[in-house]
Amino acid sequence: MRQAHVRRRRLDPASTVHTPQAEQPPLLRRIAGWIRPGGRFVATTGHGAWTGTEQNWLGGGAPMWWSHVDAATNRAWITEAGLTVEHEEFLP
Repeated sequence: MRQAHVRRRRLDPASTVHTPQAEQPPLLRRIAGWIRPGGRFVATTGHGAWTGTEQNWLGGGAPMWWSHVDAATNRAWITEAGLTVEHEEFLP
């Protein structure tokens, strides 16, 4: 995982689906530590478990690598990191 240096402030939306699954729980714990009290974390996560490459992603000619777990595991990891899930929505 690449090092991320973030000032303590409100975070912009983030995605964990391009991070290897084994690295996602520690990353979520780090993110929880970056958010100041009252801040929000908006995450894009996977809905179903899958790791692989999607060729020609969005027609742009480049492959996109994905690694995500199912929604229940994402919810558990987010909660275990000390964050609260306030809203969850599936968009196919």
